Amino acid sequence: MAIKDLAVAFNGGESSRAALRLAVRMAHKYGATVTGLHVSPPMKLDSLTRQWIPESTLDSLKKAEADNIAGIEAKFREDLKALGYTSNGDWCAEKGEPTRVLAKAARYFDILLTGQVSSGSGTADLLRPEDVVLLSGKPVIIVPTAYNDRAFNEFAVVAWDGSRPAARALTDAMQILETKKRLDIVTVVPDDSPPDGGHDILRHLRRHGIDARQVVLREDGGIGRTILAHCAKTDPDIMVMGAYSRTRIREDIFGGTTRDVLENMSVPVLMAH
Repeated sequence: MAIKDLAVAFNGGESSRAALRLAVRMAHKYGATVTGLHVSPPMKLDSLTRQWIPESTLDSLKKAEADNIAGIEAKFREDLKALGYTSNGDWCAEKGEPTRVLAKAARYFDILLTGQVSSGSGTADLLRPEDVVLLSGKPVIIVPTAYNDRAFNEFAVVAWDGSRPAARALTDAMQILETKKRLDIVTVVPDDSPPDGGHDILRHLRRHGIDARQVVLREDGGIGRTILAHCAKTDPDIMVMGAYSRTRIREDIFGGTTRDVLENMSVPVLMAH
């Protein structure tokens, strides 16, 4: 299925604006439409507090919230125009818990793009992109806050360990990968020996017309950091990886590849699960 319908989680912050820059670049390449998705967390007022707040005050709070959302939409459209996107784009504003609302909304688009949310941003409790990946059933591209608009160099990296999440991510990214001139299939091993069956994935990709090469890296400081170091040297447009090949609770307790990549990424990452 061709890429024709892109969504961007947009709140007006630098992280979401970085995601929008990549979305517009992809829209130009694939002839896709860009939709801005904004989710406002519900106003948290317990029943005791609510009964002491005058209706006029509540009306003022609601108006301020509506004005804020209108301002964010205006910034979204201003950014689209500045980036050379000739259409006005679509806009959808909803209320609810951001992660769950975005995960549900992502099912109605080809790909959702969201900005990187760092652990020290103060908003990590509102949106965790990796949770959107787990809940949505759709590919999500997470864009580093420092991402700058740039021409594609038509080079991608796929993190490959033969796992189910890795296979899911590869399949979900195929429409992107088929347009690349170069593709590195990166596997991290504890020593320098190549993994068993590594050439099978290359054969599969060649049948899709993709010129791929296998890159075997020795683990240095963790699998995620090893792959990111390769990306820093080679400068791909995008990295593709499966999210959470171990259980989520083990990743949260012990850390893991997904967490390492999200906290240290310098290149857009397409994740699927």
